Amino acid sequence: MRLLERKELNLTPIFLMGNAVLLTLLLLIEIINFSRIGKVATSKIPTLVELNDGESIRVSSISNDERSPQAITHFVGQTMMGLLSWNTVPQISNDYNVEPTKNLKLDSGVQAGDNKITTTVWATGFALSEDFRAPFLKEIGNLTPPNVFNGSTQSILKISWLSEPKKLRKGEWSINMIAEVIVFQASNMIGTPIAFNKTIFVRAIDTPALPNISSDFQQTAYRVRKAGLEIYKIQDLELSN
Repeated sequence: MRLLERKELNLTPIFLMGNAVLLTLLLLIEIINFSRIGKVATSKIPTLVELNDGESIRVSSISNDERSPQAITHFVGQTMMGLLSWNTVPQISNDYNVEPTKNLKLDSGVQAGDNKITTTVWATGFALSEDFRAPFLKEIGNLTPPNVFNGSTQSILKISWLSEPKKLRKGEWSINMIAEVIVFQASNMIGTPIAFNKTIFVRAIDTPALPNISSDFQQTAYRVRKAGLEIYKIQDLELSN
């Protein structure tokens, strides 16, 4: 009979517990990695969004104060064309009691200072910042020939070149434009070109959602500003020699 019996240590439970802890840690690491990959993929992969009118477009998430160069260029081009293309093409009246032959009428325009601007120019003006909008529209009124409102004069903005947007600071850019305002008067179908070379300053804005019950003015402003951009300054383009 031995005074001391040697008892063998059973390591199996310890091994199993250690293995379980290690597997749990590995699982947690995998979950964290998948979460990070999912966030990156979500931010980079375009999402298909259906608009109210049924049109489907692809969108991707960006910072609130960032805009793509394509979005800025498109906004500037469309806005400047809306501000400098003047015509009073007959609009269909909403009064259906009027005979069809009398249902067409010229745009009577909107007063801007001492002169008038077309309704299209007035609506496009919501793309301008509030402190810049009123003085710029007055200048457009000074440039608009009075004969625009009797239908004998029209103009279009012919854009020859738009530069890549240059980032000035967070949420602000400048873009250069070389263009001509071509004025057509009476039978002059060739038109008279007027150089319009400018540097246009743009910034990102928040566009609040349109209320369910909204006025015509609110709807017009929302349509123009839903791009989330506004023009806050326009100055002469300095062309290098």
